[in-house]
Amino acid sequence: MKKTALVCITLLSLNLTACAQLTDQSAKPNISPKITKNNPLTIYQATDIHYLSNTLTDGKKAFKTYLATGDGKQQNYITEITDAFVDDVKAQKPDVLVLSGDITNNGEKVSHQEMAKKLADIEKSGIQTFVIPGNHDVLNPYARKFEEGKQLKVEDITPDEFASIYHHSGYDEAVMRDDSTLSYLAAPSEDVWLLMVDTADYENNKRFGAPETNGYISTQTFAWIQKCIDLAKEYDAELVTVTHHNLLDHSELLTKGFTIVQNKEAVSLFAKNDIALNLSGHVHIQDIRSETAHDRTIYDIATSSMAMYPQQYGVVRYTPNQGLAYETQRIDVEKYARKINSKDPNLLHFQQYSKAYFGQFSYTKALSDLFQEGKYAPDDVEEMAKTMEQVNFAYFTGDKRFLNNVEKMQGYALWQKVDSEFMTQYIDYIVTNKSKNDLTLKIPKR
Repeated sequence: MKKTALVCITLLSLNLTACAQLTDQSAKPNISPKITKNNPLTIYQATDIHYLSNTLTDGKKAFKTYLATGDGKQQNYITEITDAFVDDVKAQKPDVLVLSGDITNNGEKVSHQEMAKKLADIEKSGIQTFVIPGNHDVLNPYARKFEEGKQLKVEDITPDEFASIYHHSGYDEAVMRDDSTLSYLAAPSEDVWLLMVDTADYENNKRFGAPETNGYISTQTFAWIQKCIDLAKEYDAELVTVTHHNLLDHSELLTKGFTIVQNKEAVSLFAKNDIALNLSGHVHIQDIRSETAHDRTIYDIATSSMAMYPQQYGVVRYTPNQGLAYETQRIDVEKYARKINSKDPNLLHFQQYSKAYFGQFSYTKALSDLFQEGKYAPDDVEEMAKTMEQVNFAYFTGDKRFLNNVEKMQGYALWQKVDSEFMTQYIDYIVTNKSKNDLTLKIPKR
């Protein structure tokens, strides 16, 4: 009799628990935007900062080699660049700051912790911050520190640790979270919501010994995205999506590892539901692309890496009854250098230094590659490398004024004589699109 009673009590308890769980799941999410309806909204978007803690480098041989064999990122000054950016954000007071992945160099735990503190400082100024990871940020086997002539492994982080470290930058405020990724829905204003989609695929990084570069959206996450879209419609909120990987191809030559593998499905879903703008990064160039589906045009803006010249970020402004507008803005590193009384001439004249750094990097890399091929005369190699330098300036900054005289350069004519070379196609593609505007965009209200 006691056993029967105990079973009944247990079953009753389980039934009550199930009812409670059902009630919790069916309850409407807590939506409390800081900015009320019919008010403007300003969003700053920075991407691919690749922040590396000063505690992880001594600046000596191993680090110098790492920089020289990289892609032009200026991590020798990444602390100053990041701190100058934080200073600018706090002074200019946008409503929202978004970091769209590759927040850290290679997912070092201490780098994440330091970045989270900087974001917490921004939050104290009344600015909402939202982040998603990139392919460098989570479960990265390449997490390293640099000592003398060696690279040494350091602690990286798990997906759960990412959400915990950046709990104040989106995860605490999330309206909805995806069960299978670090994606979440945020409502910074009543008019505009942010769908932060984690496109990084990091689960097999440790097994393969390298971070996966491709971007993915699973069937499960697509289903979750649809729920977010439905909820936004219910509240009459416009959605802006944010991904690390690109929604659209930003180059006909460079797509593998950059564009989301399921981008056709994503474009169709977003356009069908009248999502007009996606903000991305990853490719490190400044480029705006559009595609039309279901009679709707969707734009994907790849903002350039903040770690590279000209250290710029995106500014998105929403104006009620008018729509969205995008432009780029540069970090004022020189102002920050004066503020901290720096004596470093590179910091005090940073735009000049940064331009020269990136230009020299592009020139030297092209020179080295051409000499290794052994096909060209030394004088021709130098002229071709000079042309590549100008083309890279235009491509990475989005500023097509760098192309004004390229077609008159001796090196350009030399490149035209090279048949079926990838770099010739690369140059032609950029020069052909020299009239394309990649720095500003206006999307009227639909």
